[in-house]
Amino acid sequence: MSKHRKPQPQRKSSQLTELMQELQAELPNTKIIQRPAGESKIADVFLKFIEPFKEYATTDEAMDKLVVLGICAWNAEVIAPDGRQKFLDTLTRDILAITGTEWRTQVQHIISSLGARKREMFAKDKRYIVSYRLNSTAAQYRLSMVSTVLSDKSNP
Repeated sequence: MSKHRKPQPQRKSSQLTELMQELQAELPNTKIIQRPAGESKIADVFLKFIEPFKEYATTDEAMDKLVVLGICAWNAEVIAPDGRQKFLDTLTRDILAITGTEWRTQVQHIISSLGARKREMFAKDKRYIVSYRLNSTAAQYRLSMVSTVLSDKSNP
């Protein structure tokens, strides 16, 4: 006679658990909460958000850069409008300091295009992406993200 096991609740991916633990260690006075039942995973939504550019990310490094630019564009659309341009200017300056100014047009195009996509298709999602981890397997990328909702008065 075979025994039937009770279904066990699914565990959060170890990648997400590790990311949340690292974030808690970096920000010890911050309360980290789990995603409410029924709410979509920010990583799943984000992958749909960057979908039009994924075909150009042909290496792990390129995919990581796309994720970073996507987070910049996403978060810029989540913060208060009066701080948005300063936020984008600072990010662009910091990114170009790393990549070189010859990439200015491409960086600005990607951030601008993704910003428009966020406004058009994901406007109701107000989560601010705090941290991420991207791992690749032979067949796909695994993206884990931690997000928060900013108060009306807060800006990064």
